[in-house]
Amino acid sequence: MKLILTQDVSNLGLIGDTVEVKPGYGRNYLLPQGMALLASSKQSKELKHRLQYLKKLRADAVAQAQEIAEKLKALTLEFTRKVGPSGRLFGSVTYRDLLELFRANGFEFERRSILLSGPIRNVGTHSFTIRVHTDVQVELFVKVIGEVDTEQDAKALAEKTAAEQRDAEAGNEPTLEEEEALLAQESDVDAA
Repeated sequence: MKLILTQDVSNLGLIGDTVEVKPGYGRNYLLPQGMALLASSKQSKELKHRLQYLKKLRADAVAQAQEIAEKLKALTLEFTRKVGPSGRLFGSVTYRDLLELFRANGFEFERRSILLSGPIRNVGTHSFTIRVHTDVQVELFVKVIGEVDTEQDAKALAEKTAAEQRDAEAGNEPTLEEEEALLAQESDVDAA
């Protein structure tokens, strides 16, 4: 069944595209929803005239989406969540939390617009993508700040962070035992 799309349809085509679809999909979904017209001669001629108007509307929608994208880039996204001594969150930050944050800042998006690789379970800065329009995507960053319940947990978290930092610094230099092992190997090679 040949149809001409009157709207952008994901995984099928853009406005004005002539597509070949299965008859059931066309008759039961695309035509009743007003997403397409039959590619007959009369309707296609009418659509060609309407297409110029639709392309102008599409260009306006893309321009508006780009303005929204610029506003989103200026937005600071932060969450404060409770963490344990290991630095992992109790729970996680999901697309629902991000949607609520956007709504609080005056932006309205669908759930499918947020492309998050998985729930955020650690403290730090994480990236995700938001699809403002089919042609406009923005990569944003969300900062997750850890909040500890007790002073004891705060001390444990600080000690763990300091220990990891010391290990990272010490990892660059060989220890005394490693140096002795290397010297022993060199002397064995020289003796042979």
